[in-house]
Amino acid sequence: MTSEKTATGADSAAQDAPVARLMRSTLAEPAPAEGTRSDKRYAVSSALHTLPELARQMVGADFGAVTVLDSDGRVLDMLYAGLTEEQANSIGAPPKGIGLLGMLGENDGPLMLERMSEHSKSSGFPPGHPEMEALLGVCVSSGGDSTANLYVAKRPGQGSFSEEDRQKIVALAAYARIALDNARLYEDEHNLRASAEAAEQRLAAVIHGSAAGVVVKDAADGHFVQVSGEASRITGIEFSEHSPGDDHPFARLYHRTDGTPMQVDEIPMHIALSEGVPAGPLEVLFIRPDGERLPVLVSAAPVFDSYGELDSAVCVFVDVTRLKELEQAKDDFLSMITHDLRTPLATIKGMAAAALTAATRSDTDGAVSFLEPIDDEVDYLTELVSNLLDMTRIEAGGDVFEFEVCHLADITQDSLARMSRVRDAINRDIHSNVPPDLPNIYADPGQIGRVLDNLVSNALKYSDERIGITARRVPGRDEVRVEVDDRGPGIPTEQQAAIFDRFARLKGSNGRQGSGLGLAICRSIVNAHSGQIGVDSNGHGSVFWFTLPLDTGADTQ
Repeated sequence: MTSEKTATGADSAAQDAPVARLMRSTLAEPAPAEGTRSDKRYAVSSALHTLPELARQMVGADFGAVTVLDSDGRVLDMLYAGLTEEQANSIGAPPKGIGLLGMLGENDGPLMLERMSEHSKSSGFPPGHPEMEALLGVCVSSGGDSTANLYVAKRPGQGSFSEEDRQKIVALAAYARIALDNARLYEDEHNLRASAEAAEQRLAAVIHGSAAGVVVKDAADGHFVQVSGEASRITGIEFSEHSPGDDHPFARLYHRTDGTPMQVDEIPMHIALSEGVPAGPLEVLFIRPDGERLPVLVSAAPVFDSYGELDSAVCVFVDVTRLKELEQAKDDFLSMITHDLRTPLATIKGMAAAALTAATRSDTDGAVSFLEPIDDEVDYLTELVSNLLDMTRIEAGGDVFEFEVCHLADITQDSLARMSRVRDAINRDIHSNVPPDLPNIYADPGQIGRVLDNLVSNALKYSDERIGITARRVPGRDEVRVEVDDRGPGIPTEQQAAIFDRFARLKGSNGRQGSGLGLAICRSIVNAHSGQIGVDSNGHGSVFWFTLPLDTGADTQ
């Protein structure tokens, strides 16, 4: 009994020895060198390179071979055992896989022949190939882009293969299939890792070559994992020398444009990491460790992994000092030009008005028909120059507003009085409905009157019918809404969002085009009062509206 167990254990160990060598050889097979081919064909061949010899030894065969075929049955590779190097070289190219070597598949059972030559698909052997008689074959792996088959053969006169031999070869093929799957998984992992490393290197090249400052912060531990050279230049910080976290010197750079420090929860990078949403672009002021102040445009975005978990955040910032200098130079130029134009325009206006008055009294040569256009053009140029100058001052944050407690009824009445002196308003019906019991507002009455003047003037230009001005308190909110409506042709929906931009002009409109600054100034004035402005138009007239906050110290009823 003991001897039987010992014999059985010995047989098992003898059978497992080749399998162990197969697994060791597969795991020990080196990965492709960098820059060489790395694909499934390499994985198949490298995992099976010891299999022919192991199979030959297990069943006492004279020859062993593994064929690797593509999905069309073409032989990609063939591994031999039992042939001398001279014999292998004399055989030449591998067979085409259309005979016995192409029969096996994943669903085919083992192929066991006593005489290969008697099989219907036997196509003979090429010159130089040693004679073979008995054949035993089994599919190792099938499917995907390749199939691997294992064959062992004996010379003539060496007998046939037994059922035990068949079982051994089938078992060996099963082990080889596991080794092959492992090799393919390893190859996939190797290729994925190589792709990830290449992608990371490309990203690093983009980051370090970027003209903007770029920093990438890990979500787990807060470390900066990527920092561009431009980021170090702009911030004046060596990131590798500082500990991570919200108390990092990078966070202490952030100041509002007025120079006051920003809170951590206002910083775009912190928002991207804590809330997982993009933040910015935001204009901020960087005050560097050396005291230099840089205007910077900052934005940040979260980065999620394939599982949807927050991995990191990317912060991009651009030094806009040069843009600010150019913008200031432009504003200074516009301010200088418009200021210098006001005096000669005032002179021309006065002389034209005096001449027009004299010519009107005694028009004997038609001088009025010449002087009226001159007077109109001077008014147009004066309005254009004033708008340019005021737009420059408002956008530059100049002190152009004088806030006080006032009432919309008074502002509207003053505006109507001014408009009555405008030629376009003569004999026109302008109706006002501003309740005197509306709460007061805290505003610059002159600038709000200017908004009304512009909106009414536009309505007069584009409509020959009644113009309406209404004001009311917005229900449930501490603000009033003022509306100027006309019965003109309306504004196309696709143009409504752009008409408040500087130099925007309504396409397809008749009559003289304006400067494109009136509505832009209205928006700047209303925004400076913490209000909103917009237009509603459906093709049968337009309603321009704006809102203003109530005076918080007034009795709002």
